[in-house]
Amino acid sequence: MKIGDFESLWQIALKNNPNQRVYNLNEEQLIFEYNTSKSFYYPQAFASFNGQDNLIQSVTPVPGALVGHPGSTAYLQFGKHYSYNTGLTLTKDLFDWQAILQSKIAKENIALNTVQQDAFLQTLKLKLGQYYYAALVAKKSIDIAEKDILVVDSIFLAIKQKFDEGLSDASAVNLAKINKNNVQQNIYQSEQLFNQAVANIKVLAGLSPEKTFILIPLDIENIPSRNINLNSDKTLVPYSTNITINELQIKEQKAKAFPKITATGYFGFQEYRDRFEMSFTKNAWADYQYIGLGLNWPIFTGFANNNKLKSINTQKKIAEQNYQVAKDQSNINDILLIQNLNTFSALVTSSKNNFDLFGKNMLLSKQKFNMGLISVDIYLKTFQDYLVAENQYLNNLSSLLNTKAVIEARQ
Repeated sequence: MKIGDFESLWQIALKNNPNQRVYNLNEEQLIFEYNTSKSFYYPQAFASFNGQDNLIQSVTPVPGALVGHPGSTAYLQFGKHYSYNTGLTLTKDLFDWQAILQSKIAKENIALNTVQQDAFLQTLKLKLGQYYYAALVAKKSIDIAEKDILVVDSIFLAIKQKFDEGLSDASAVNLAKINKNNVQQNIYQSEQLFNQAVANIKVLAGLSPEKTFILIPLDIENIPSRNINLNSDKTLVPYSTNITINELQIKEQKAKAFPKITATGYFGFQEYRDRFEMSFTKNAWADYQYIGLGLNWPIFTGFANNNKLKSINTQKKIAEQNYQVAKDQSNINDILLIQNLNTFSALVTSSKNNFDLFGKNMLLSKQKFNMGLISVDIYLKTFQDYLVAENQYLNNLSSLLNTKAVIEARQ
């Protein structure tokens, strides 16, 4: 698989990043929870059946005259020994502000997941861009170092020849070897950085470990900058959404002090028997129905609701403070971002010119050294200056592309 530009890589990550699937599953779960929270809009129905064995029936005091004992009180038992009830119970909350607000909070949680996903995508694009450009810089460093190794080999051979002819000492030969080792170390380090960047790209793009891809080389110091038009920072939006949720939680907590009114209806049948048996004949069961209205009003809860309300109010103030700090930091970083882009662009241009000039000086010094016009020390110093200029150029280029990655994540 060939990746020609960052946009191609970004489309792969959008499709395959594993955290994307997690956010989608979270949204699915939150939608189910929101639908569950709306259940209070509908009546609840319960079917029931119960049987009761009245082991010792209750007694009722009646005037004794009713049973032939005037002037006294008689205690009589009424009812049957066994009773059976079956029916359908319907309940409906008529006034429950707490449930209404809980449903609104559940809906707002869906919105929170959405803006968190948007913020994640902005961060994902930033990290992916940084690793993508880091891989390109590392590859460019390897390409330059592979050319450098040819130069240090020729330098070493030239100095070794001078040493064999008695025109140079062993310290010059050793210094030539050191330069060669330094260039080889640069290659190893660049290869390690490249491999690390590729590994991180695979993780972020959701690619399997065995998947291979090729980054098509680009003239990275001349990658055109898009129009600097920074969109709003999506990482700030979850802060404001959390504040909205806090406001709803405050209202919900206050609603706990409101009365709750519930309507209840029962539609069933009863049967009474003297023996442990049931009959299903036409007149065996008697209708039993009722409707009722219940009022539940918490008067005193031991200050629990009041303290909880204070806690949520404090939580909202913390969220507002965090939001303000994040906005200020984002605005400062946006200003610095544009400044860095201009600064690093100038630094790359300047350091690239120096790198090219030091490269030309190194070639000229090699010619002078071969002609015996300069000493070994001057020749090696010229090459060391070239390596320093090379590192400065690559470091500035890395900083520039890192800044571009931040800008592209906001576009």
